Amino acid sequence: MYLLVPQHPLQSWMDPREQALVVQYLQRSNQTTRQKQIGSGATMLEYGAGSSTFFYSNYVHRYVSIEHNMDYCRILERMAASQPNRSIIISYMKSDSSGFIETNRFKQNVPLSNVDPSIQIYCIIPTYAMLFRRFWHIGERSTYSMYQNYVDFVSSYLHNQLFDFVLIDGRARPQVAYVVLKHLNGPHAKVFVHDWNKRTGYHVIVHEFYNIVSRQIESDQLGGGGLVVLERKLYVRGTAKIAEIQWKKSKEPSWWL
Repeated sequence: MYLLVPQHPLQSWMDPREQALVVQYLQRSNQTTRQKQIGSGATMLEYGAGSSTFFYSNYVHRYVSIEHNMDYCRILERMAASQPNRSIIISYMKSDSSGFIETNRFKQNVPLSNVDPSIQIYCIIPTYAMLFRRFWHIGERSTYSMYQNYVDFVSSYLHNQLFDFVLIDGRARPQVAYVVLKHLNGPHAKVFVHDWNKRTGYHVIVHEFYNIVSRQIESDQLGGGGLVVLERKLYVRGTAKIAEIQWKKSKEPSWWL
C-alpha cells in the first residue's frame, strides 16, 4: 500500500475508519488465539507493501508482503531502518523459467538464519516483457500478463503457506484475489480489498469467488476508497490456473489476462 512520500510508518495509507475495521478483525483473532492457547499467533499476507506493512504487522505474529515496484522497495528499506528493533527481511526476487531466485537482501535484527522474521517483504523484479506491456498499455487497467510473476509469487514460491488474513492493495487486485484463494487458512480466513467504491472491475470477485462479510464504504480516501472484508465461497477452491478458470456467473473480463 503506497505512500506518496516516504513518511514514518505510523499509520496505514487508509481512511481511519477503513484502518479501524482491519484492526478490529486482527485484534479479534489475537483474543481467540489467547483464549485457545494454541499456535503462536495469526499470519497475514499483503499484496502492495508500504506503511500498512509496518502498521498491521504489529497485530500478527508473522507478516508477509509482496511488492512489484523496485524504487518503492528502496523506500521500504528506509522505513525498516527507522525501526531498528524490528525483525525484517526484504528480499529482491528475480524469476525465470525455473522459478524464483533471491538476488539481493536487506536484513535487520534477524538473530538466527533459521528463524523467520516478523516481517518478510518480497520485491518481485519484473521481466522485460512485463515492463514492455506496462509501458505499452500505460494508463490502462492492470492485466495478469503485466504483473504475472508478481501475481503468481505466492503460489510459486510460498506454495505451502496458509494465511489467516490477506490485504490486497497493490496491482492486479482481482487476479491476486483469485490466486490467494488456495492460501487461505480455512473457510473463515479474511481477505481485505481496498479502493472498492469506484473500481467496479474489482466486483467480479464477489460474483465468482467471495462473499462480503463486512465493509466500510464511507471514506475520505483519494480515489474513492472503500474497504470490503471477504470470505471465500464454500464451493470455491482456486485450484485452476488463472487462465483456466471456469467462470460460473460472469464472463472472463477482457482485462483479466
